[in-house]
Amino acid sequence: MIALHHFVFAQQGEWTWVSGSNMANDIENFGTQGVPSTLNHPSALYEACEWTDTSGMFWLYGGWLNANLWKYNPSTNEWTWVNGPGSSVIPPSYGTQGVADPANTPGSRGYCAAAFTDKNNNLWLFGGLDNFYSAHNDLWKYDILTNEWTWMKGTNSAFDPGSYGVQGVPATTNVPASRSECAASWVDVSGNFWLFGGWTGSGTLNDLWRYNPATNEWTWMKGSSSTGASGVYGTKGVANATNCPGARACYTKWNDGNDNLYLFGGSELLNGLLYNDVWKYNISTNEWVWISGTNQSNSAANATSLCTQDVNFYPSGKWESRACWVDPCKKFWFFGGTSLNDISGVQNDLWKFDPVTLDWTWASGSLIVLQAGSFGTQGVSSATNHPPSTMGSNGWTDKQGNLWLFGGATFPDGWNTMWRFVPDTSCSGSGCGLSNNQQVNFTASDTDICEKFCINFFDSSSNNPASWQWFFPGGDPSSSTDQNPANICYQTPGVFDVTLIATDAGGISDTFQLNNYITVYSNPFAPTISKTGNILTSSPANSYQWQLNSLDIPGATNQSYTILQSGLYTVVIGDENGCNAQASIDALVGISEIEENSLVNIFPNPSSGNFIVEWLNVQIVGEASIDVVNTLGQKVFSSQQSPALWTSVDRKKEIDLRNLASGVYFIEIKSQNFFLKKKIIITKYP
Repeated sequence: MIALHHFVFAQQGEWTWVSGSNMANDIENFGTQGVPSTLNHPSALYEACEWTDTSGMFWLYGGWLNANLWKYNPSTNEWTWVNGPGSSVIPPSYGTQGVADPANTPGSRGYCAAAFTDKNNNLWLFGGLDNFYSAHNDLWKYDILTNEWTWMKGTNSAFDPGSYGVQGVPATTNVPASRSECAASWVDVSGNFWLFGGWTGSGTLNDLWRYNPATNEWTWMKGSSSTGASGVYGTKGVANATNCPGARACYTKWNDGNDNLYLFGGSELLNGLLYNDVWKYNISTNEWVWISGTNQSNSAANATSLCTQDVNFYPSGKWESRACWVDPCKKFWFFGGTSLNDISGVQNDLWKFDPVTLDWTWASGSLIVLQAGSFGTQGVSSATNHPPSTMGSNGWTDKQGNLWLFGGATFPDGWNTMWRFVPDTSCSGSGCGLSNNQQVNFTASDTDICEKFCINFFDSSSNNPASWQWFFPGGDPSSSTDQNPANICYQTPGVFDVTLIATDAGGISDTFQLNNYITVYSNPFAPTISKTGNILTSSPANSYQWQLNSLDIPGATNQSYTILQSGLYTVVIGDENGCNAQASIDALVGISEIEENSLVNIFPNPSSGNFIVEWLNVQIVGEASIDVVNTLGQKVFSSQQSPALWTSVDRKKEIDLRNLASGVYFIEIKSQNFFLKKKIIITKYP
């Protein structure tokens, strides 16, 4: 079992500074590569590339031309330096396209490369700027298990014009043009990657691309192959095949999980045009629809007060508002960015958008630019805490629906602070509540478990629901009507949703679903145990615990263990996810062939087949077995020896092996406290 330890207590609607520095431009603390620690942290980073893997870990690469890969565990507040040189500026090392290699690396990469996580938990990166500030169209895959990068697609040269092919037709020769500032990226329910717009170095794009990782093919789906294309808004709320957002570098994007892709605002960088429009793209119809905001550039924000939900509210035009989230209620959030055409307009405002009602809510922060941060005490939530104004920050959502914010810049300053925000369910629709203000919620005794493990669920809905209907896909049982279901067992690995439908006494029901809430890891294969003399050795694993007769041996946590007495020995191994497997061996305390000459004598050796076994100074307990095996391990002789021999004057036993052919054999003598294996040779004289 893997326990979740929440290291901070946070009230709803409050920010908590949880990691990193409260001082600008802090340097990194790498620690040891591959080893997590609460002391580790990246340097101040701007426009890094971020992912969330299927187990809920946060990943970070590059930023400000950095070349290091980091992993953050939100449950333990630990950073791990996973990959990279530890230095900032290095060129890409491509290797052979399609071939993974430990030496491969995208190199120093920044300025909003696109990021995707595939269904096999691999992390993908597209484009961005290298250490020479050159844009690329290379596509990379990082395998978490092997810790290796693979150059999958695109060129290994800068400012490639791309090959668009025929719109709507996939081809192995298709590839988007080189670009940076292309954070608008999505993964659909089929596992395809989507990419919109970006900056080529000479202008902005509005092309929409789809990549199929199974076929390694790009498809140009929508928009223009030229820079600077104007937007076609059509009628607000009405989809049309001719609608299309204008060319822009777009940073804020959302996915509702139903194959609808959303983007907000962005900038037409060449002319300094900022947008605050919200667009929705329907994959099945291949149509864009403008659903919120204005169709004018450089619009100011329209909001009168915090925590007020209104369809007529909207943020200002924004760019570099990369920190964006989708909460468990499928509400969309974004933070900060800059509302002016230069870096003087950086803000720390937090906004929520409801894609169903089309309401905007200004949820936190200020609409005034260049706000200093209020950090408070690290690990302590407070209503007065808030991040500084930043642009180019990174965002992740944890399994509990909390919003995490890292880094970014308030030029000339950069930050490496990690923040956590708990959405306020009383802040005008931030939660997924029942009718009549009844709120549905639940927790689990654990959310990261090993296969064949059972957990409990606890209803935490308010206003006294009268009945409950739970659904546990992947669980056994897969549903329950208990208020607090116990012993829900997950037999197979995977990532699973949990749904609760709560009904009040008046019959009013509502549903709360947490997507990807339960992660079930595979158990490792059972270890193998080898024995050399009195030393037992397990096959390699992350952790070990040796047991004697099913009881832990204190301090026996190494790969090998030297036994001190005979008995049933078990090694319990653990993998990197904390999942266990075990194996056992019935081991006797033995004496090596060289050492036991003074204790047991076997003579003559070689012989024609008659051997004498003589016990000299051995204290043997109980009955002993005497076996002879050939070099193939086949038993060719067996005898049981009575304990009476141990007290006799003549402590000798004759073994007649004259029926065996000439050759090498091994005699094995076993008792409750003794084990001997010795080579004997049979020679037939003429």
